[in-house]
Amino acid sequence: MSETSTVEKTQSKMPLYRGLIALAWADHELHPEEKSKLHEIISEHRDLTTEERARLHAEIHTRIALADVWGDITDPQDRARLIDLSNIIFQQDDEFCDDERQLIERFQAKHLASIDISAIERDLSQFSSHQTAKREEDRQTYREWAKQYGVIEQIKSVFARR
Repeated sequence: MSETSTVEKTQSKMPLYRGLIALAWADHELHPEEKSKLHEIISEHRDLTTEERARLHAEIHTRIALADVWGDITDPQDRARLIDLSNIIFQQDDEFCDDERQLIERFQAKHLASIDISAIERDLSQFSSHQTAKREEDRQTYREWAKQYGVIEQIKSVFARR
């Protein structure tokens, strides 16, 4: 991995969590359950520094627009993680409204447009082919090994010794 991509991945973490804060504020209100869940998620993330955690915990009380941080989430995995975590955040207040659903669908479409789906499909196809070949190789190895315990093989070995 190049140094640039490592820096981009690191710089993408803070906007990811700021995006979560924005999602919690999407209905223009920060519910106690959402606030609690945000603190929990931020506290549990192992790649954040103490300073980053403190800053994010303080920002929870500030309304952030997702459109303002989306462009800063440069790592596609962080974008996908934000989309995944949106369901957790949106369900905290027991009201998953149409506006929240539309918001996340819009950003999911932006995310999907930003990744190379054909490259992912090629990778998955190669992985699947490799796994199929590996399974067949393992089956053949097992068959060869199991032959020594078959009745016919034992009879053959008795006659072969004579």
